[in-house]
Amino acid sequence: MRILIDDAFATKIYTVAISSGWVSAPNGMAVSPVEHLTGDEVTPDDAGLIASSELRRLLATHEVIPETAIVADGVGAVAMRTPVRPDQIASTPVRLLDAGGAAELLARATVQPFYGITPTAWVRGDDAPEAARAEVVIVEGAEALREPEGGFSEDLARAWFIWTAQPVVSHVLVVPNELPSEEAGKIVRFLADARSVGLERRREWRSQLAEREGVGRDRASAFWAAQRFTLAEDDRPALLNLLAKGSRGTPSSSPLTVQFREGIRAE
Repeated sequence: MRILIDDAFATKIYTVAISSGWVSAPNGMAVSPVEHLTGDEVTPDDAGLIASSELRRLLATHEVIPETAIVADGVGAVAMRTPVRPDQIASTPVRLLDAGGAAELLARATVQPFYGITPTAWVRGDDAPEAARAEVVIVEGAEALREPEGGFSEDLARAWFIWTAQPVVSHVLVVPNELPSEEAGKIVRFLADARSVGLERRREWRSQLAEREGVGRDRASAFWAAQRFTLAEDDRPALLNLLAKGSRGTPSSSPLTVQFREGIRAE
């Protein structure tokens, strides 16, 4: 069985511990960090720490285990860059610059409803004619935490919190529907161990990561301080609300319900 992990800036507490060999995978399980992991890459037999945006593709085959998640309380790693103040932009193409599904989900949930900017197109490719005309550029990860060379930068997790008074649930743990609880518990304990050692040894990797990625120490510290790693009961409506609002204008309908697997603990 595979445990796939979206290898993002927000998940480094897990992926650094795993890639550094500080924890070992459960017997019979292979762990693979994958950049920009999509729901299409997660088979019905895989478990995964996935971006919340990918949950829509896995509702029929997987359940969410609340014991492991990544939740951002008002500070996140998705930013909207504009050449002028956002309130001076009425409409524009929106360029997703190396931004994954989680960034697009949050952008679709905030750019028009919160900032009042009407997207005329959502652009990923550099070759698209709209890319050069985009006055809104969405970036994520370390790039979102760096100081922009010019213009304005808006933290979309902060915008979401101001608008909804809810955190951003960026990642959730999913397991196959038919996976026995004992096996699910092994996965949760493994990820809890990775998180624990990542926190214990944070001085060994956080400052180096921030320096390597060009992120200021204060900005990086604020980002990590705002992270939580379990899905509390009142985080669940926040997850569903983000999925609903972030699905606007897409072919995918937001899920009305998400199946949670209760009773799986790290102890």
